[in-house]
Amino acid sequence: MEMHHSTIEDLLISYYDGKATADEIQEIEAWIKLSDENKKKAMDIYTLLLMTDTQQITEKMDMNEELSKVKGRMQENKYHISWLEQDIIVMASSLHDIGKIGIDDKILNKRGKLTAEEFEIMKTHTLIGASILEDLEWYQEEPLVKMAYSICRWHHERYDGKGYPDGLKGEEIPIAAQVVSLADVYDALVSKRVYKEGYSHEKTIEMILNGECGNFNPILIECLKDIQSDIPDEVYRGGG
Repeated sequence: MEMHHSTIEDLLISYYDGKATADEIQEIEAWIKLSDENKKKAMDIYTLLLMTDTQQITEKMDMNEELSKVKGRMQENKYHISWLEQDIIVMASSLHDIGKIGIDDKILNKRGKLTAEEFEIMKTHTLIGASILEDLEWYQEEPLVKMAYSICRWHHERYDGKGYPDGLKGEEIPIAAQVVSLADVYDALVSKRVYKEGYSHEKTIEMILNGECGNFNPILIECLKDIQSDIPDEVYRGGG
């Protein structure tokens, strides 16, 4: 597949802005998967967009209110997360699953349960995503990229050490990755997937609090309890 550089950049920007047509989405995703160089180009442009339009992205994700509520309890305990760090976590979290670009669509879109072998392949998306960010030509020292790397690699770790890819335990797991891990599990449960229907908000909270989705930082669980009634319905029930 050959495309002029200006076309590639224009398509990528439309793709990340959610303005691409179905045909353009198919075209750009096929192009990205052609080579590591193309993946790198795509991530360079995405990182640039994040850094040049951070306010718009933050507003679009509409998470500041929830994060501010969490901040109070976290500061009362042991985590002192500044407003800037909160915003960086929000923005960097959008990159948490970029490594899935390196996973075969047959695995990503499988309707049934993954085999043990397929699950091992799926787990590598954490390392692939971290590698993509680590190989960026630009912005290696930027807080956003460093935070995104941490989230990409460790958002599937669990507080009891039973997560992946590195089996980190407790405070070995960066707090940003812990926060995104809990949010990611919530989102995965309430969202419809090719292999399941979405659970209700109430059922999702119940499953997380009962430990059905792994072991999380007790402080974050308390934060979730505090804000559970404030999670906006429109985000997960078709209104936003």
